[in-house]
Amino acid sequence: MQEGRFIYLAGFGVEKRLILATAKNIREVFGFEVRFSYITLSPRLGYNPYRRQYHASTILESLSRVHYPDMLKFAALLSFDLYEEGLNFVFGLAQLGGRYAVVSTYRLKSEDERLFFERVFKEVNHELGHTLGLMHCKNKKCVVRFSNSLQDVDAKSRFFCENCSKILPKP
Repeated sequence: MQEGRFIYLAGFGVEKRLILATAKNIREVFGFEVRFSYITLSPRLGYNPYRRQYHASTILESLSRVHYPDMLKFAALLSFDLYEEGLNFVFGLAQLGGRYAVVSTYRLKSEDERLFFERVFKEVNHELGHTLGLMHCKNKKCVVRFSNSLQDVDAKSRFFCENCSKILPKP
């Protein structure tokens, strides 16, 4: 098992209720306790005025300087639109086998709050799965399956399939 015992969670421009619900989701799915980080980001960090989006890798790189002695993983929820070179947008980004992940709530919104929260949980679980070494899965219901649209997000579960679950570390 890796060093650390807690998954740290930070929010930037997202409601406290969503952060608290996401922490509960992380405890339920991964079995790790969650602590909250109150770091700040420069408001223009990674902003591309031509695209009117934020570069996900730039934000991820900045967050990777954050470290807590008892930290297993670090996930950030962001309210703004993210992109990566060559893509129109990304729902999130993570360091494969690393510690850090970011998820944008921007394109996950719905008038149905339950659906919105569920989408966020799925993308957080997806990105944390990558930090735990999981690649994209071919199982249509597995949370670590690649999502290119909201329909893809809505079609999958917020849980890992049996094969991916076997790979995940236990708390």
